[in-house]
Amino acid sequence: MTIQHRARPGMRALRTAFAAALLGAAVTGCKDFLTGGELTTDPNRPTVATNTQLFVGAQSALWAVLQSDPARIAALWSQQLIGTNIQTDAIYRYDVTEQTTNAFHQALYVSGGLVDLRKLQTGARTVGDSTMLGVAQVMEALLIGTGADLFGDLTYSEAITDAANPRLDPQLEVYDAIQALLSEAIVNLSRTGPTNGGPRGADLSYEGDRAKWTRLAHTLKARFLLHTAEVRPAAYAAALAEARLGITSAADDFVAVFSGNAGEQNFWYQFDVVQRSGYLAPDPQFLALLEARHDPRIDEYFNEDRTGFAEAKIAPDATQPLVTAVENLLIWAEAAQRTGAEAEARTQLDRARAIAGLPAVSASLSGRALLAEILTEKYIALFQGIEPWNDYKRTCTPNLAPVIAGSKIPARLYYDTAERQTNTNIPLPSQQPTRNANDPRNTTSDATGAACLGQ
Repeated sequence: MTIQHRARPGMRALRTAFAAALLGAAVTGCKDFLTGGELTTDPNRPTVATNTQLFVGAQSALWAVLQSDPARIAALWSQQLIGTNIQTDAIYRYDVTEQTTNAFHQALYVSGGLVDLRKLQTGARTVGDSTMLGVAQVMEALLIGTGADLFGDLTYSEAITDAANPRLDPQLEVYDAIQALLSEAIVNLSRTGPTNGGPRGADLSYEGDRAKWTRLAHTLKARFLLHTAEVRPAAYAAALAEARLGITSAADDFVAVFSGNAGEQNFWYQFDVVQRSGYLAPDPQFLALLEARHDPRIDEYFNEDRTGFAEAKIAPDATQPLVTAVENLLIWAEAAQRTGAEAEARTQLDRARAIAGLPAVSASLSGRALLAEILTEKYIALFQGIEPWNDYKRTCTPNLAPVIAGSKIPARLYYDTAERQTNTNIPLPSQQPTRNANDPRNTTSDATGAACLGQ
């Protein structure tokens, strides 16, 4: 799978294997793809060939986790979209069970998930490829960190062991573990040498560019530090330091690339056009926010009559942003504001707005008004991602009223049924917490100081 202008001689089998992996990930979230021409016929360097196979499958599986149902649920619960039919309507109204998320939890571990990322790391060590090792570690951190965002406590330290019933690690321990893993990845990505080839052209996001993977690692450190800041306020200063080293150019955005061919299509296109047409629509409150701000992204996101997505947004070959310069700059801006560096905060907010084609904010913007603008800009800019929901849980911004009176906006997902039935350490849904450890209920909105309506 690739955009046509990136095609190169000798890569046909790799594209075929990637298409198969992507199609499997889109349908089941966990199908293996390990077949295909040059990927399996290198008798002189079988470990290198296997590493490439594992990388391709893991990259497609990671894209699926980040851009399939978790992103759609986040958009429903952060009131950027509404559910208009059957499953999406039920989710929008908070009618969820452990069946709602069936296979999400498993997808963190099965083929293409943690099990293959660990195999890839072992293979990279075997051939002395520190670049591939560092890349695989960044991917593991993004995958497992996202799992901790969604579920809270997570099977991690005993996940790839002989334990019959691996324990659930406390969520904050998982975040600490992935911070350590990202630090190790950054060191590995700095190493040079003849065996440090990395994924090269098999990497459709970065083409194996070590500097870009390093900047991504710093942005992920900043993202996950921010996710702990509600209970660890010192995390804002740490996030500021990491964001300064993270992605600052849209050319370095971590993206999912799709050719548009069968089995190689953008996940939002697959859902909204191929599988579930008419199941999602713009949320009136999100439209009202964009209209009130005269935000030009309303036309980028939604069609002219505001009943669905803009055609370009869900084109089969639409490149999908996953971790971006805009996100990093807005993390930088928020962390700077929270730690008293307001001039720096305005500068980074303006840089993020410039990428979106927006003018600079007033030089006098400060205090809570500045924080509100940063958080609102981030809420709008990261549409189609999971982060608006994560930020809402942390900051109660926007201050959303629940769509069902008397209810609270959900703050975590249930573990999968199948996982609970095979691991006695996973509690029954009735015994699972309603909020995760990093996410105590907000009594007020960070942006306005008003009573928080949805938590």
